[in-house]
Amino acid sequence: MMKINSLLLLLLLIFLLSGCGDKLSTNTKDESANITTASLTGTWTAKCSDNTTASTSSRTALVFSASADNLTATTTNYSDLSCGTQSFIFTKKLNTLVLGSKTSTSQNQIISQFTAVIADITLEPKTSTVSTSLNSSSFCGLTSWSSGTATSVAGLTCGSTVNKALNAAYSDIIQMNSEKTFIRLGNITNPASTTGYPKTLYATDYFK
Repeated sequence: MMKINSLLLLLLLIFLLSGCGDKLSTNTKDESANITTASLTGTWTAKCSDNTTASTSSRTALVFSASADNLTATTTNYSDLSCGTQSFIFTKKLNTLVLGSKTSTSQNQIISQFTAVIADITLEPKTSTVSTSLNSSSFCGLTSWSSGTATSVAGLTCGSTVNKALNAAYSDIIQMNSEKTFIRLGNITNPASTTGYPKTLYATDYFK
């Protein structure tokens, strides 16, 4: 049981950190696209990412509403290496998303800043084994986990992670390549102390 709990926490942290690592560029040539609400609208999906150590995998999809002022980020975690058998789903919903102008990070990454507010953060176990594990460890301080039921964890402490509360302010950065075929989000674990925006981008590409 402890092994399952540790694995769930690890995968949960991976989702909350929203990526697989930084991809830095010192190229001063601007090869990114001007991001508009129209260009963001729709679903952007990352490739299946495996964790060979834990024999698990995950895939994240970003869904921007028709007006691109709402964003739903859903990470589905799997108990195999090929994104086949669902284990649990973590979802973060943002409202009143506002795009800023194009700028650059201190590492010369061309990006656009955006702000939003937290609409909800949920965790949904997909099997009875996962829900039982979450209940036995009182994960996020809860013991009412049920397979197939999404539970809000906004404002709760889950392991070592403190989730933002409902309606909390959210700041991030986004980059779109010049062909407008993929986007990247910011490393929200590494914010600038002066602005609150991430200093760098994650390496994960989300394709439309």
